[in-house]
Amino acid sequence: MANTNLTHQMIAREAAKILAEEAPFIMNINRGRQDEFGEAVNGYQKGQTVKIKIPPTGVVFDGAQFAGGGAASDSVETSVDLTLDTQKHIALQFGAKEKLLEITDFRERILRPQMQTLSSVIEADLMRKALGGVPNLVGTPGTVPSVMKTYAQARARMNNFLTPVGERTVCFSSDANTELVDSSRQLFNPKASIERGYLRGDIGEAQGAMFYEHQSMPVQTNGTQATGFTVSGAGQSGTVLALAGLTNAATLTKGQVFTIAGVFAVHPLTGIATNQLQQFVVTADFTAGGVTGSINIFPGIKATGPNKTVSAAPANGAVVTLVGAASTSYRQNLMFHKDAFTAAFAPLPVLASCEGYTARLPNGVSVRVMTFGDGNNDYERTRIDVLYGFTVVRGLHAARITE
Repeated sequence: MANTNLTHQMIAREAAKILAEEAPFIMNINRGRQDEFGEAVNGYQKGQTVKIKIPPTGVVFDGAQFAGGGAASDSVETSVDLTLDTQKHIALQFGAKEKLLEITDFRERILRPQMQTLSSVIEADLMRKALGGVPNLVGTPGTVPSVMKTYAQARARMNNFLTPVGERTVCFSSDANTELVDSSRQLFNPKASIERGYLRGDIGEAQGAMFYEHQSMPVQTNGTQATGFTVSGAGQSGTVLALAGLTNAATLTKGQVFTIAGVFAVHPLTGIATNQLQQFVVTADFTAGGVTGSINIFPGIKATGPNKTVSAAPANGAVVTLVGAASTSYRQNLMFHKDAFTAAFAPLPVLASCEGYTARLPNGVSVRVMTFGDGNNDYERTRIDVLYGFTVVRGLHAARITE
């Protein structure tokens, strides 16, 4: 018997469930910040922002004398902003007869294909934004990784920056999954967590992370110049780096990764240099206006004191080596800890004169279904909206596996 009570509440709840089922990246990052947004009169609004605090690293002194005879270190927290700035929706049009469908039929015939599309677009958007804050990169540009060792290198890179054990995830492409040899695939173990079982593309666990095959992995396209860069000026620090050797109108794109000769990564707590050059990521698109220019980078260069990030400040003329060729695109897979990124999904209000419902699931996903009618043609136009924000919190607790 047909269900004559297909409601907005039913549709919204099913839509939110499907979105979660189809979104392994969203469901494996931190989503606990939406309650921190102040609620406006009619619900959440675009542009609302909260600050996420990042604790500082402590400093250890030798001997019995307080602070080694000097001043104690200031406990200054850094922070990043999480802003509700992105709204996406799908538009449906169906008549009275579709409303008479059973909810299971409606979900599979009409709702699921639309929500799969919406989920893919949102996932692609979030992972693309993630690239701009993740400097760790392993693999060979232009080559799809074919052995588990490459993923072990990503794991090691994260471990070097004291990424917590557990709650790690890998999202990788179908091509990358296919290229793993059979002996490596046998390393995947049955997952112990039943709650993750509903996520699409769940492969299993290896290298201390859950692996999910994903069809929306982002692509990094490099700028128009890949060689000839040098550091312009000694002793630089902070998140802006002055470069020389630029060609006029040369570009660098957000998400490009590079190293600087003589600038090595350090242990996050002891500050002792490792044997690996520190990798940096360009955090904003750049176009040169001459032979010199300044780019925005992460992590910032700090060669002394608490929260030291590098072994030494770059020397004047130090060679800057970019990953990959100029004007070339490389797909990027991601290994990450849950708290490397955070997202917030806020409930949108149903507008006046419209019918609808906003579903908010315990997992943090919120979806609004809203309908306005066309009485002349016996149609209803329905939109399904998602409002969200995303930010990189600890970019060093993630690693990119390039193809």
